Amino acid sequence: MVGTYKVFMKELTDHLSSKRFYIIFLIIYLLGFSTAREGIQSVISQIKRTQGQNVFLQLFTSYTGTIPPFISIIAFFGPIIGFVLSFDAINREFSTGTIGNILSQPVHRDSVINGKFLAGSAVVALIFGSITSFVLGLGILNFSTVPTVDEILRILTFTMLNIIYLSMWVAFGLLYSVYFRREGTSALASIATWLFFTLFIYMLAEAASNLGVSPFLIQRFSPSFLYIEAASVLMFPKLRILGPVSIEKIIGMIPTPLPFSQSLLLVWPHVTSIAALTIIIFAVSYLGFMRREIRST
Repeated sequence: MVGTYKVFMKELTDHLSSKRFYIIFLIIYLLGFSTAREGIQSVISQIKRTQGQNVFLQLFTSYTGTIPPFISIIAFFGPIIGFVLSFDAINREFSTGTIGNILSQPVHRDSVINGKFLAGSAVVALIFGSITSFVLGLGILNFSTVPTVDEILRILTFTMLNIIYLSMWVAFGLLYSVYFRREGTSALASIATWLFFTLFIYMLAEAASNLGVSPFLIQRFSPSFLYIEAASVLMFPKLRILGPVSIEKIIGMIPTPLPFSQSLLLVWPHVTSIAALTIIIFAVSYLGFMRREIRST
């Protein structure tokens, strides 16, 4: 682990000074501002019907028909942000011949991949921590009030879920960067994985339903679907059941919002599944990088 901090700081500096970071940051801020503006207008127009409940949560979930809610944007476009930060992290060092220069310094080999993954995750945390604060600030200015404790806990957990979910895609990009020697190939593999888990798996689920297999069983193999379910429960307190709902489950159910602790308990398997998948993907990348031959140039 010697040198992990140095590699981390170098990679973080490179990310924050790169053009791709400014492009990603600008796009996310524009989308965040647009969804927040739509959410504010929706809350104001429905304030009598909702009685002002969970107005800050609605900033991330409102949908007026023009711009998708923030949850949908992250579920669909978020993976691009993750693997763009890492799809060329390792193979670029090999193609340019700089990997030998890095390892000639007092840096352990595992510090290279550890620092690169941590830097990508830190950039994701910086982006979504700042955009969440920005949206909350807009809400406070427009509503002239502050979020409740329950709303703060839900939004903080939602932000952590975003970071874990996007870190998983950082690990995917790092995996392909280790096992593919060309940057273009690793980028195409990352895009193919993104399309499969965000689009094609739903087609497979629909085809499986025609054969009598529950589509939810297929869809839950998708990290994007797990993320949408978990985020929906956190940001919609009245959502009490996941998956197919039977009449027996509905009868006798009181339509009251769940407390934060119960919502967290409901989505905890989803969060741990995404986190476990992130660890597994990074572990495979780690082993591949440690076994790869490095020749001095």
